Amino acid sequence: MFNQGAPQGHRSHLRFYIFMVTLVLGGLFFLLYSNENHDTNNSLISAIVGYSENATQGLGLQEEEPEPDIEQELNQLVGEGNKVKNYRSIPISLSFDRIPALEKNATVEGVSLEFDDLSTTITVNGDKLELKNLKEVTLSIKDFVGKVEVDASAISLSGTVKSIEANDIAFSSEKALPISFQGLNYKHLQLLNIELKDLDLPQGSGELRVGEKLRYTLEEEELKMLYFKGAVIIDKKYSNSSTLLMEGEVKGLYDNGDLLTFVLH
Repeated sequence: MFNQGAPQGHRSHLRFYIFMVTLVLGGLFFLLYSNENHDTNNSLISAIVGYSENATQGLGLQEEEPEPDIEQELNQLVGEGNKVKNYRSIPISLSFDRIPALEKNATVEGVSLEFDDLSTTITVNGDKLELKNLKEVTLSIKDFVGKVEVDASAISLSGTVKSIEANDIAFSSEKALPISFQGLNYKHLQLLNIELKDLDLPQGSGELRVGEKLRYTLEEEELKMLYFKGAVIIDKKYSNSSTLLMEGEVKGLYDNGDLLTFVLH
C-alpha cells in the first residue's frame, strides 16, 4: 500500500508545479502586455503633445500681415503718373451729390454752358462777347485747350478754342481762338471727353457703377481717381442742390467709406 501511494504524491506535486509555473508565466505575460500598452499610450500622448507644440510654434512663427495702407498705395500710384498707361481702363458711371473743386490744365472736346449770369465778361480773341438783351445763354465751345476751374457755383476758362457758339451765333477760325472768363455762374455744365488726373471728390452720396456687373451705393464716402477720361455733367437747373454725373473710363479708383474700402486699378 505504501508503494502505491508514492506515485500519487509525485503527481500532486507535479500538478502544483505546473500550476505555479503557469501562474507565473501568465503574470509575466500580463506585465509585459501592460507595459507595452503603457509605452504605446505614452508614445501616442507624446506624439500628440509634440504635434500640438509644433503647431503652436508654427502659429507663433506666422506673424500677422499688416493691413495694406490704401492711402499709401494710391499716393504711390499717383507718384507713378508716367506709368498710368500701364493700368487697364475701367468703364464707370457715377452720380454724386457733391461737386469737386477743379483747377486743372485740360483738353476738352466740348464745353456746353447754360447760364443767366450776364454780368460776367466773356472775351473771345481779345473782344468782349456781347450778350445784351438776353435772359438766358447757351454757350457751346469745341476743342478747348487750357486751364479749367470749376466748383459748385461757377466756372472759369482760360485757353484756346477752335469754335464757339452762343445762342446759335457761331464764331470760328482756322487758327485757335483765345477765350477767357472768370467766375461765370452756371445752371448747367457739360465737359465732354475731358481728361483729368488726380481727381478728388469730397465726401458725398450717390451711386457708382463699374462696368455692367458692379453697382454700389455711396453713403458719405470719398472718391479719388488717378485718371479719368469722359463726360462730366453738373446740373443745377431743377433743384437747389447740384448733381454731378460722370461717365467714362478710369484708371485707379479709390473709395474709402464706412461700409466699404476698395481700390480698382
